[in-house]
Amino acid sequence: MVLPQPIDPWIAVNLSMLWPGCGQLYSRAVLKGIGFAIATFILLYYAGWSLFAAQGNTLTGLLVLAVLAILYIFNLFDAYNTIRPLPHPDPRTIYQPTQNRWYGLFLSQILPGFGHLYFQRAAMGGVFLGVGVLTTYLANFYPFLLPIPPVIWAIACYHLYLTTAPAAQQRVRSRAATASHGLIAIIIAGVLILRLTVGYIPPWINQALLQCIVPSSSMEPTLQVGDRMFVKRDDLYWPRVNDLVVFQVPIEAIASLDIDPETLFVKRIIGLPGQTVAVKNGQVLINQIPIQEPYDASEPVYQWGPEVVPPNAYFVLGDNRNESADSHVWGFLPREDILGKSYKIYWPPQRIQALM
Repeated sequence: MVLPQPIDPWIAVNLSMLWPGCGQLYSRAVLKGIGFAIATFILLYYAGWSLFAAQGNTLTGLLVLAVLAILYIFNLFDAYNTIRPLPHPDPRTIYQPTQNRWYGLFLSQILPGFGHLYFQRAAMGGVFLGVGVLTTYLANFYPFLLPIPPVIWAIACYHLYLTTAPAAQQRVRSRAATASHGLIAIIIAGVLILRLTVGYIPPWINQALLQCIVPSSSMEPTLQVGDRMFVKRDDLYWPRVNDLVVFQVPIEAIASLDIDPETLFVKRIIGLPGQTVAVKNGQVLINQIPIQEPYDASEPVYQWGPEVVPPNAYFVLGDNRNESADSHVWGFLPREDILGKSYKIYWPPQRIQALM
């Protein structure tokens, strides 16, 4: 595809909305465009790592996202100004309508229908705006609708482009007009890809991670009341000793503790299937050997066992041994009740840390 000589800053802005630096590349500011593109990628990667990696700092990730938002906005202004001042176009090949078609497209990227309203096409603009907002809202409750809003955005942009073509371009199939069609194809494809990606990020995160709030003191001092944790979901996960696992309350615990079946527990894996567990004289023994506990667990005052952990089950305890309703109260934890491994406290800021 042959791109026309850059003549309209709003084309650059539309391209830079898709990914920072694209508008600068269109404007022939190659080094600047590459710089914006690479900086955006690095900041996105570092923000994601800081937010979700065990060793990352959540607060740092939020600050990086704020920097990324500032960079994105600055990139749009820079894309516009890179073409300024506008060259004097040749009226035989370029037709500038009173209302800028590419500015309308920019508005349609913000919300479907905004561009139509700019061109005083209230009926069509209202339809696109209403359908776009409604489907976006419903997609929050019905995930199968997630592809619909990006399609509405793309259709609104393309419809605006088709219906606002200057009369001169409708009559003449010039090289510039052909390149303009290529640009709109790039923008429409970019709108679809970008909005599909952004729309699916929350479901992807929810499928991979569970966010939990610690409600009790049963895991103190490792976990404090109010700590917010990330729990890694993985159907192939096999717990190991010392893992902190979040699980649905076992049936035995519901009966003995009289609690809501929807309640989630977090405890530490102590005994694996086939191991013999006992609690005697303030120590936890596995196969008659006292365990080494690098975490700061309290000394239990109760006696329990010995018992053999059954297949596909685990023996779990809270670090606050004497204030925890765990396996010494309601029995072994079935593997099918485990939702995942808790691997990070992500909030509050003073408590952010990786979990053993």
